[in-house]
Amino acid sequence: NKNHKTYFMKKSILIIASGLFIYSISSCNLGKKENTTTAGTDTSMMTTTTTSPTGDPAMAKPDSMSGNTAMGTDTMMVKPNPLKKGKKGKVSLNMEEPKAMGNMDAMDKEGYYTNVYPAYPGGNKALSDFFEKNIQYPQEAADNGVEGKVNISFTVDEKGKMASPKITGPKIGYGVEEEALRVFNKMPMWKPGSLKGKNVKTRFNLPVKFQLEN
Repeated sequence: NKNHKTYFMKKSILIIASGLFIYSISSCNLGKKENTTTAGTDTSMMTTTTTSPTGDPAMAKPDSMSGNTAMGTDTMMVKPNPLKKGKKGKVSLNMEEPKAMGNMDAMDKEGYYTNVYPAYPGGNKALSDFFEKNIQYPQEAADNGVEGKVNISFTVDEKGKMASPKITGPKIGYGVEEEALRVFNKMPMWKPGSLKGKNVKTRFNLPVKFQLEN
């Protein structure tokens, strides 16, 4: 009987020990699984959020998906030239004596003559000298190797007063348009266009060329 009791006691201890061992392994595996799940959840929550115009949070997109581009590249038509970065710049007016084309009485829808031309006091040479004296090549444009032509369209009334300057054609950027308009606004009054001995309102286009040395 004593031996029989001892046998059952040893067997019971072995069964309990086995149970504890299996429970311990299961707990460890469960803990690892929970840690893995938690880590995955934390990673997914690290995505940056932004606020939409309506105030609702929206998931941020990487730059390649958000449409973000370098400053002004969506409107600039002239690409920088790496070979001309830092080169000395020159600004000139490629003026030619205007030649009347078509009907001299032609007017646009705003009443400005397009085939009758005003004149800068002293002529085109004086106009070119004025620009060369007053204009400066934008440093930002020179540093980035940017050059091109700016067309300034403006009107001249019957008294020679200029108005409504507007840049036409592709935009260059890098401060080029702003500099051209700055100098334009410093110009003296022009001589108005004349038709049949009478001063008339005219529209004129002034080409300003920004060029870097080769």
